[in-house]
Amino acid sequence: MPEKGSDMKPSQSVVFRFGDAQFEQFGGGLRVASQEKRLRPQTAAVLAQLLERAGQLVVHDELIQAVWGDIVVTDNSLAQCISEIRSALGVGYENVIETVPRRGYLVRVAVVRDVPAPVAELSPTVDHERSNATTPVTPHRLKWLTAGALVVVLIAMGWLGFSYLIRPEPARISLAVLPFQERMAGTEQAWFSENLGEDITTNLSRIPGAHVIARVSTQAYAGLDVRLAGRELGVRYVVGGTVDRDADQVGMTLYLADTDTGSIRWSERFETRAADVDKTARQVADRVANTLHVTVIAAEAQRIADAHARNPAAEELALQAWAAWNRGSPTDVARAKQLALQALALDDRSVLAWKTMASWHLRARISQSLPAEQAVAGAEAAAQRAMDIDPQHTLVHTVYGAAKVLRGQHEEAQTALEHEIATNPSHPVAYYYLGLSYLMRGQPEQAIAQYQRALSISPRDPRLSRFHRYLSLAYLHNHDLPSALHHARLATEVPMVDRTAWAMLASTCALAHDQPCTDTATARLRALWPNFTIAQGESEWPPARAGFTARHQEYLNGLKLAGFAAGT
Repeated sequence: MPEKGSDMKPSQSVVFRFGDAQFEQFGGGLRVASQEKRLRPQTAAVLAQLLERAGQLVVHDELIQAVWGDIVVTDNSLAQCISEIRSALGVGYENVIETVPRRGYLVRVAVVRDVPAPVAELSPTVDHERSNATTPVTPHRLKWLTAGALVVVLIAMGWLGFSYLIRPEPARISLAVLPFQERMAGTEQAWFSENLGEDITTNLSRIPGAHVIARVSTQAYAGLDVRLAGRELGVRYVVGGTVDRDADQVGMTLYLADTDTGSIRWSERFETRAADVDKTARQVADRVANTLHVTVIAAEAQRIADAHARNPAAEELALQAWAAWNRGSPTDVARAKQLALQALALDDRSVLAWKTMASWHLRARISQSLPAEQAVAGAEAAAQRAMDIDPQHTLVHTVYGAAKVLRGQHEEAQTALEHEIATNPSHPVAYYYLGLSYLMRGQPEQAIAQYQRALSISPRDPRLSRFHRYLSLAYLHNHDLPSALHHARLATEVPMVDRTAWAMLASTCALAHDQPCTDTATARLRALWPNFTIAQGESEWPPARAGFTARHQEYLNGLKLAGFAAGT
């Protein structure tokens, strides 16, 4: 392997010329048939190494050592650089770089290597316009120049070291999206990974309290060790992944890594058809952003709990409360309320704590664990308090709009929820309540669109049973019984099943004349809600408009067919 100072790392900038293309080594500028292109630093370094040794086989290990040094990277990082070079060269240069399987790469083209003449050193005491001669560099002068340069270097090194030592610790929720590695035979989908990264960055920037590095600042970090990237960018977490293609299928494996330890906090695989990547990009970005919102806040809450278990501050309690709320189990929800109350006892201006309390009351209204008026009043008061403190805080418009839906004030609710969606498009609960508002106004088609959006963003949401249940009802109101039955089944097949989902399944199965399904759903509902009546089930709905009432009769008929009494 070449040592430092060998011809693998030339010390002067070189212009390489081949065909009608030219590449300036240190600047990374590539000109092909009069078109200017700029390569990423690592990609430019790879091309420089290959052109420097045109006609020779350059093995993988040599390239990786020359470009990345001691940083541990995979062959995928190198393959991505080769892919970017081929894409930049374009038509007519497909065979310039030959891949030698399991060994390395070989440039098969005549390359002319131009070294620009050095710029003459001018004496600082001679005006440029009055002298065309260079000042001779005597041994004595060379000694002082060398000494001066050494002093400058030492000062620079000292400042860099000092600034590194005093650099503030990264913000708790600080993230960067690294360039995705491509594992494709060609580069026709390269734009997709770039757009996907841009979309995820945009969505992550809307996470409450998050500091997200701009996409333009992360382009040079492809393939780097996540801990090094974290140190240089000053972030706690990085998002990365790979994009690959097999015939018509495009796969994406994405991950969230902790830059303190290098550990993976979350990972998920996404699949789509190549023809659908454009439509899928936003959906994937929203789902990732939503998942990361929950994951990052949970991780930060755990970090806070570990570091401040004895005497947490109000902000820390509120963060733990919101993390518990996002987990969604009955135990976590109860703990979220207690943590939020503790936070408010320390600081009654904690928006996150008020937001948690508003969300807790919303759930109490839907589950009927509190009297309806008490639950709605509590949700509305907490949401209004959060809005008064910080009307621009992410998600407060969701809880405020949700409270207005439960009040039956649907126009006000729609304004608040659409504001949330415009500023925070990856939050599924905003779509959930907007869908409910449309449903209660007798507009099932609009409701269907909102619930489909919520499901695409958060397919593993703890509220999934209710998402599917309301989507089932919207399809039934829209006279689509097969789709209604399909989503009613899905509502009962998730880990956390809402008990009213069994009522939806019982009704749709009865309407579809599926007696075994009707019997099973009826038995499950009666086991969970022994004294269930149609009137009790209907009491959960917010105030409805005439359009809802007219369309809702079919659902009620299904419950009657399933054998449930009307009640009072």
